Amino acid sequence: MKIKFSMSRLGEASTSLSEASRLFGIPIGRKHIQRVAILRATEEFTQLYGHRALRWHPLKGSRAGQYAVSLTGNYRLIIEHVEKDIVRIVDVEDYHGD
Repeated sequence: MKIKFSMSRLGEASTSLSEASRLFGIPIGRKHIQRVAILRATEEFTQLYGHRALRWHPLKGSRAGQYAVSLTGNYRLIIEHVEKDIVRIVDVEDYHGD
C-alpha cells in the first residue's frame, strides 16, 4: 500500500529509529516504524480489518472517516483512507487524553 504523511516528520520517523525515538520516545517510536511497515506490506485498505495485531478500528464523532491503529497504551496511529491502495497517516497521538 502507498502511504502519504500529513507531516514530513511522520514520514521521516517511519524509517529512522533515532527520529522516531526523538519525536515519540523509544517504545512508541519502535511501534510507529513497525506499524508503518505493516501498512506498506498490505496490498489494499480492506485487508487491514483482518490484521489482529493492528487493533484497527474506525473512529467516531469529530474523527469520523479516520481510523486508529494501536501503538502502545493509549497511543494510536491516526489514518485516513485516500484510495483503494493509499492511506494518509495523520498523526500519532493519545486521543483518549489520559
